[in-house]
Amino acid sequence: MGNIYRLSEKTSYFEPTLKLIEQSFGYKTPDRFDIDFATLIDKSNHENCFILLDENENVVAHIGTKDKILTLKNETFRVCLLGGIAVEENSRGKGYFQTLLQDVMAEKRSDSTFFLLWSNNTKLYNKFGFHLCGTQYEIDKSSTEKKSENFVKTKYHELKSEDKIQIQNLYHHSFSKTYLTFGRTERDWAELEKLMSSDLFIKRGHSGITDYFFMNKGQDLQGIIYEYGTSSDFIKSLESMTSYGKVWTGKPFIETEHVQYQFFMAPGDVRLFSRFILNHTNSQISIRDINILKQEVFFDFNGELYSLEVEEFLRGIFGPGIFEELEVPVFFVSGLESV
Repeated sequence: MGNIYRLSEKTSYFEPTLKLIEQSFGYKTPDRFDIDFATLIDKSNHENCFILLDENENVVAHIGTKDKILTLKNETFRVCLLGGIAVEENSRGKGYFQTLLQDVMAEKRSDSTFFLLWSNNTKLYNKFGFHLCGTQYEIDKSSTEKKSENFVKTKYHELKSEDKIQIQNLYHHSFSKTYLTFGRTERDWAELEKLMSSDLFIKRGHSGITDYFFMNKGQDLQGIIYEYGTSSDFIKSLESMTSYGKVWTGKPFIETEHVQYQFFMAPGDVRLFSRFILNHTNSQISIRDINILKQEVFFDFNGELYSLEVEEFLRGIFGPGIFEELEVPVFFVSGLESV
């Protein structure tokens, strides 16, 4: 059904593909998908963007992928993010999406520990082995607290080199120390400069930038603070940010009743996923097998054999409702990474 290509093979189809995505997501001027999600759709990543052309050579579907790295106990694991998922409106219900998604996942599975995507369409993605999991707390005190005047609004790409280095150091020594999250190389930080629709707020002290947070992302994540760092007290810093918008955290640092799922997840290569789970749970959980067709996991937990549906297993590992007696680092994805 149709032909699948990488966007790097069909460079002339970039504009039609971008138009398809923006129409599917309801984009309106001045917002632009290629800015909000530049790390996904930028030319440098076209090798990982897949399009499906119908018999008339029209773009009818697109799925972009972005590989990220998790480091756990000095071992690295590749994670595949899926985004920019779009199907031409008049071509829906004809099997194009299923064809493209299955092809992309088959292409990426062998070196992917797991897949992540973000969507409101639970019923659709459940059919393809994706399940909502991951715990996300939303803290909102903006209506009752006066804004801190110590933060200054800017953009990451507008900072001087020394300021960018300070932001990077805060990320590595604060945000990524608090959560298990994606590592960032110099190339990753350079790519993030292309996300020009993300607002950066910084607070300075005598020695330079002491606190920062990112919020907004063009049409995406409006009013949401989704990455932050500090060189001082973490909770006090979060409290000072809540006057600007809703803060997303992976732990209940501040009391809130707003608890959400964080993402859709599907296991990737069984060997890689099993190795990750073994490391992540400090060898408490060892996967014996995953039956993808029946969506069932067989595993040893503290020496006893269990079997669970994949959805229940993922929530037992990543939350909400992490298995009792299990102590694991909190996996949390910054909004700068989400695609």
